[in-house]
Amino acid sequence: MRRLQTFFLLLCLTLSLQAQTFYEVNYTYDGVEYLGLMIYYSDDNCKMRLITPESLEAGTVFESPYLNMIEEKSDEEDVGIMAYYPVEKKFPVFLWFWEEDDASDISEKPFVTYNIKKTNSYIETEYFNEISLESMDETYISQFYGEDEPEYRMMLNGIQLVKNQNVPHQDIEVTVDDPIFTDIENDPDIPVNEGENIAPGEGGNTLGTGSADAAPTLHLIVVANTNVSDIGSACAKDLVNLNSEFGGIARVLGMKYDFKGIRGKNYSKDNLAQLIRNFQPNSDDVVIFVYTGHGFRFDDQQDYYPNMDLCPTSYDDPTKNYVAVSDVYKELVGKGARLSLVFSDCCNNQIGETTPIINTSTLFSRSNNNFDVKKLERLFVDANGSLIATAASPGEMSWCGVNGGFFTLSLLESLRAQISALSTQLPDWETLVTDALTAATAKSQNNANTKAQHGMKMIRIKQ
Repeated sequence: MRRLQTFFLLLCLTLSLQAQTFYEVNYTYDGVEYLGLMIYYSDDNCKMRLITPESLEAGTVFESPYLNMIEEKSDEEDVGIMAYYPVEKKFPVFLWFWEEDDASDISEKPFVTYNIKKTNSYIETEYFNEISLESMDETYISQFYGEDEPEYRMMLNGIQLVKNQNVPHQDIEVTVDDPIFTDIENDPDIPVNEGENIAPGEGGNTLGTGSADAAPTLHLIVVANTNVSDIGSACAKDLVNLNSEFGGIARVLGMKYDFKGIRGKNYSKDNLAQLIRNFQPNSDDVVIFVYTGHGFRFDDQQDYYPNMDLCPTSYDDPTKNYVAVSDVYKELVGKGARLSLVFSDCCNNQIGETTPIINTSTLFSRSNNNFDVKKLERLFVDANGSLIATAASPGEMSWCGVNGGFFTLSLLESLRAQISALSTQLPDWETLVTDALTAATAKSQNNANTKAQHGMKMIRIKQ
C-alpha cells in the first residue's frame, strides 16, 4: 500500500482520467535523488508524482498539480522561458529556455529549482523522457500509486487495453519539430493536391465519387497561409500536425484517407473555391476542414464568425480576397457527408490588426500511444452531423507560437483527452470542442505577451 503525503496533495482525479502523455524525470538535489512522473493533459493542466529512495522505502509519494507560464525577454540572451510552477510550493519549478530563432526543442532537458529567484540554484535534470502506457507495467506503476488508490487500477486497465488493442497502426506520429518550413512544398510526407491538380481523382487518395458502395473516407482539407512573413511558420506547423494526427486516426480506423492542402504558392481564394466546387464526398464520409492564417471582420459584419484572409501576397487587398468561414461550413454541410467539421484558427478583429508569432513552447507530445480505438470509433464512425468552431470571438485576436496556433494545439490535446485509454467518460464532440476553446483561452491568458482569446462554436452532432 502506498500512502500520499497529505500536505503535498491536491486531488485532481479528473485530470488523471484525461491524461494523455506521461513524462519521467530524474534529478538530484541536495544529495537526494528524485524520480518523478508528470501526468500531462495540456500546458495548463498537469501534475507530478514524486518519489525518493527514502519515500519509496517508507511507502509514500508526493503529489502536486502544475501550472504553465510563458514569458518573453527581449533584453537578455535568453529571450524565452517556459516554466511549470507547482501549486504545492515545496515542489520544484521546471524551466526551459530558448534564444531568438531557436526552435525550442522540448526534447532538451529542463532545469529544476526550488527557488526561481536564485539562478545559481538551477540544476539540469538528468533526463526528462516521454513514457507510454505500453512501456509501463505493474511494478513500475506501484512506485507511484498504492493499490488502494482508484488511479492504480485505472492505470493498470489502461496499460492492458493499449497492449491488447489490435489496430493497424498504433503509433499516431505528430511531427512538432519538423524543420521543413521554407521548402514545405517538397515535403514527401505531405501528399497535397492543389492548383490545377485539385480536381477529384488526382494525386494520393481520391476524393469521394458519390457512390453509395464506396468505402468510408476521412477527408482533411487544410488551408494554411504558410508563406506569410509573420505567422507562416506556425501555420506550416499546424498543417503538418493536422495531417499527421488525422492521417493516423484514419489508419487506425481502417478508413481511406484523403488530404488536400492549399498553402504556399497555391494559397488563394480561387483555389479554395475550385476545391470546394469539385469536392464530392460519399454519404458515409468524414470531412474535416481547418483554416490557419490571418482572419478579420468588417465593421458592419453581422456574421459572428471571421473571414479568411486569402491574399496570395502582401500587396493584395484582403477585402477582395476573402472567404467567410461560415460560408465554407454551409457549402461543406451541403455536400452530404455523414460528419462535417469546420475549424478556423485565425483572428476575428478589424482588418490590419494582426498578431505576431509568440516565442513559446509546449509539452505537447509528438505521438499518441495511449488511445482507446473504441473511443475513436465513437467520434469518427458513430457520429452524425456537423460543427463549426473558431478560435476568437468578434474583436479578438487569435494567437500562435512556434509550435502552432493555440487553438489548433488545444484541439489536438482535447481530442487526445477524449480518446484516452484512461478516461472513463464516453467521448463526445460537444465536450471536445468546449475543452479545446477553454484550453486555448488558458494558453493566451498564461502568456505574458498575449491577450485572452475566447472562441465560439455551434455543434449539431448526434452520437
